[in-house]
Amino acid sequence: MDRQRVIELIGAFALGGGFVALTYELVGVGPTAPPGSNDPAAVAENGNASPESPGDPARGDGADADADAAADDDSQPGAQDDGAADGDLIIAEDNVPPYLVPDEQGQYTAYPPIVRGEPEPFDEEAEAKYPGHAIVTSLAAIVRRDADLESPVIGVLSAGTRVRTDIERTFGGGCKPGWNRVFPRGWICRKAGLRVAETPPESSHVVSSVRAKLDQPLPYEYWRVKDEMTPFFHRLPSFEEQNAADTAGSAWYATKGRDPMPLASEGRPSEVPGVVREYMNAGYYVTKGGEEVKSKRRFLRTLRGAYARKYQLKPKDAPQFKGRVLSGVEDLPVYFIRRAMPLMKRESEGSDVLIKTETIPERLETHGFVDSVYIGNNVYYVDGEGLLMRGYAVGKAFKLKRPPGVGETERWLHIDLSEQTLVAYHGDVPVFATLVSTGKEPGMTPIGVHRVQTKLVAASMRDQPKEDAAYSIDDVPWTQYFSGAVALHGAFWHAGFGQVRSHGCVNLSPSDARWLFGFTDPPLPTDWHAVSPTRGTPEGSAIVVTE
Repeated sequence: MDRQRVIELIGAFALGGGFVALTYELVGVGPTAPPGSNDPAAVAENGNASPESPGDPARGDGADADADAAADDDSQPGAQDDGAADGDLIIAEDNVPPYLVPDEQGQYTAYPPIVRGEPEPFDEEAEAKYPGHAIVTSLAAIVRRDADLESPVIGVLSAGTRVRTDIERTFGGGCKPGWNRVFPRGWICRKAGLRVAETPPESSHVVSSVRAKLDQPLPYEYWRVKDEMTPFFHRLPSFEEQNAADTAGSAWYATKGRDPMPLASEGRPSEVPGVVREYMNAGYYVTKGGEEVKSKRRFLRTLRGAYARKYQLKPKDAPQFKGRVLSGVEDLPVYFIRRAMPLMKRESEGSDVLIKTETIPERLETHGFVDSVYIGNNVYYVDGEGLLMRGYAVGKAFKLKRPPGVGETERWLHIDLSEQTLVAYHGDVPVFATLVSTGKEPGMTPIGVHRVQTKLVAASMRDQPKEDAAYSIDDVPWTQYFSGAVALHGAFWHAGFGQVRSHGCVNLSPSDARWLFGFTDPPLPTDWHAVSPTRGTPEGSAIVVTE
């Protein structure tokens, strides 16, 4: 079975444009996705879409985890071009979108809508073309541009999603059970987990159908694993099975430490009971699908359908940091405090001798610097009262000229690696600024002009062979791949924004990641979990990375 077909079949077990969590385990590491690739399956084959390393759990560090120009009868459904009209809304002072209205701290009070513009109407013509009623019966179903397993992936539907389809199956393209065309565009192989009927389904028939919270910083409820070698079970285990799992896990940890135990039974010690799906270490994260009780012991059921004893997990909240909305060029530059340290003052006018003051601006807040100066070989920022702070403690969000190839009304982002800042633009108008965390080594976050390749409400990420420590994070929120396996995404496991710390991905606070997820193109169709640019959608937003 070739790699593409394996990826199609395991879409039911791994959400995400890269499908990293299980594609790596089942199909290994393939070649690096070419720059600009719009096929998330290529990212899956690359096998190294990873967030940040977990660091030391004792410190509380978290883990970091083609468009076709030819038009056919799918060219219109799903088109959502808000272009110049939305640009006028942003610029016009009397009609500002809610997500650009700041509070007293300059922070946004609403999120850009994930589904933008008027949804494609389900009219009589659509009713005739899509008479079927379908539901996704697996954890995720891949939507392809054409009825062919070699066709680019253009989206993902998550468990329990209801979608209108055609009734008659289309055969061929490597899918033996046949394909169904889905509204508003694309095709799903029935083997990926799609139940089609002539009437609406009465129940979900899915492993887990917890719906993502699209207007919250975190789309799901996240839980952190507290103990090393915590067993996760295929089903609710008996006391005897739990004891056997604990004994086998302790024996592994005594000799192997935090090295992950193989998932395949043939690679495990014989003492591990078959009911164990896998072991997870402290600092790993899962998402909650529900709770169940057996023999007076409470278990948490994950969105992947595994069970763990609840006392071995703890809920994880999102960092509260939020960026600032801007009303235009006059609002830049914005200076964020990256390190909490005292402001300095000159010993006397014109002196290069600096004295610490008792004023320490709060980290992640903004400060009113107005100029920069050199004192000796060091750069300092100066505020309106003449107080100074070392340049490395400040992140400056500044105006960048719109690069060639980016349209006048296009939505695009600028990330500066030296400043660890991000500025969002609508055409030439800056509308948002914040702090980020990028690659901790040069080259990890690639400089240049990129495009959003795939947007996912959540994507699971696990360590790859190149990583220096093992980690596992289910459902990394608001993920946007823009260069091979490098993505923007929310990071709820740390609050070190403004500091480099990732393996290449651009970490944002979950709230900021959600804001940008709605701001960038392409928008998601209604009820879709993921989308890639294709015919019928806007081009992916430009991501400009400088240093």
